[in-house]
Amino acid sequence: MKKIINITALLMAVAILTTSFANSNDGSIYGSSNHEKTIQNMVAAITGETDARAKYIAFSIRATEEGFFNIAKLFLASAEGEVIHARNHNLVLQDLGLRTYHPTPSIPVVLTTMENLLAAIEGETYEFQVMYPGFIADAQSEGSDNAVESFMWALGAEIKHARFLTKALEILKTTGSDETLPSTWYVCPKCGDLFDSIEGIAVSQMFCRVDPSTFLKF
Repeated sequence: MKKIINITALLMAVAILTTSFANSNDGSIYGSSNHEKTIQNMVAAITGETDARAKYIAFSIRATEEGFFNIAKLFLASAEGEVIHARNHNLVLQDLGLRTYHPTPSIPVVLTTMENLLAAIEGETYEFQVMYPGFIADAQSEGSDNAVESFMWALGAEIKHARFLTKALEILKTTGSDETLPSTWYVCPKCGDLFDSIEGIAVSQMFCRVDPSTFLKF
């Protein structure tokens, strides 16, 4: 989900959010200077997750066109996870007394399914190795516990996305098809974590302690 964020648009969004924040009823409790980095990172994360959703939906369509139906479902399930991450990030903004942020997604670059898998893996790897660890550190330094949790949930899910996308790529390279890739995918409706099976998974194993029987199925 790595992308180049439009800096001007990002700064404008942060300015709008900060103004809303300063004018909120909670302004006396949460000074904008106390959460400035967290707010900026939330805007960047929501923008990235929104772009990723659009990209994965487009990748799913291309995979379907090329006859890779299991990969298509993997992309759709991953797209739903990104929606859930953006929703959780927006809940944090609300907790900080801000309006929610809903950016217009960028137009994705769509190539072959193999190339799309490579692009997706690169983006997810950037997120869990670089982007979210940095965002978590900033949120911790500013005492934004809800932001830390939301970022941690997203980071954990992005690791799973990268793992499954890599598996799909290896199968495609080796066999030229996706027939041995799981045909059903599950997404946690609370934290956006991704699974290829829910058999044997306990509530205690979940980031967010949600019953796997409630998972979204693709």
